[in-house]
Amino acid sequence: MKFKDNVVLVVGSATGMGEATVRKLLSEGAHVIAFDLREDALEELGEDIKDEPGTFEPYAGDVNDAEKRKGAIAFIKEKYGRLDTLAYVAGTLDLMTPLHLCDDELWDYVMDVNVNSTFRMVREALPLLLDHEDKTANIVIVGSVGGIYGATAGAAYITSKHAVLGLMKNIAWTYKDRNLRVNAVNPGSVATSILENAMLRWPDRSPMHPEGNEPFVTKGAVSLGLGIMGDAEDIADAICFLISDEAKFICGAELTVDGGWTSF
Repeated sequence: MKFKDNVVLVVGSATGMGEATVRKLLSEGAHVIAFDLREDALEELGEDIKDEPGTFEPYAGDVNDAEKRKGAIAFIKEKYGRLDTLAYVAGTLDLMTPLHLCDDELWDYVMDVNVNSTFRMVREALPLLLDHEDKTANIVIVGSVGGIYGATAGAAYITSKHAVLGLMKNIAWTYKDRNLRVNAVNPGSVATSILENAMLRWPDRSPMHPEGNEPFVTKGAVSLGLGIMGDAEDIADAICFLISDEAKFICGAELTVDGGWTSF
């Protein structure tokens, strides 16, 4: 099995791309610590994968909570004494809200989940990731094609994804000589529950702000093509490739998984 006995922390792991990543890692024998806000979804996932060869440790909490982040790392250190991979898959949308209508609460929450907590989670995990004696440790951060271009989507989301890709490259360069590889996966249009999760967080807001969604549909989505939408498993496959031995010379890279959307 490709990831037998690897210790992997997946942040944002109960639904969508994170769930698919957890399932793939468990099928390959990994010890997976699944960190997610949705305790109910973690419980359902745990029941569904209990016969997989890997082990599943649910860890419910808000990644924006410093004590929860520290608690996850403390748990891993006490139980396993090491961490082989951190996969930061957690993310949130800004509901396509344009800048002139984006209030501080929405901006701050999107930046906290997509950028600030990525930085802080990586910082907490670094002592367990650096200077592995044998196999190289890995960090994979899920970005977005919205972080490559100044895309027609919400201002907070696009800004956050540009920022997190810059963070990835800095971490990769800084620690490339300490047996740590750091890479990013940039999904395109993928069928996940990220919109549903955003609507749960913002029940009183429009699920797609008409002023932000209209230019996306007429200018951004038109280049996507009819019916070109990926599955969560496509992103999970990319993440697992980047942390595998087949990618041992890949560091500081962005793997875009978008069905050719941004090939223009």
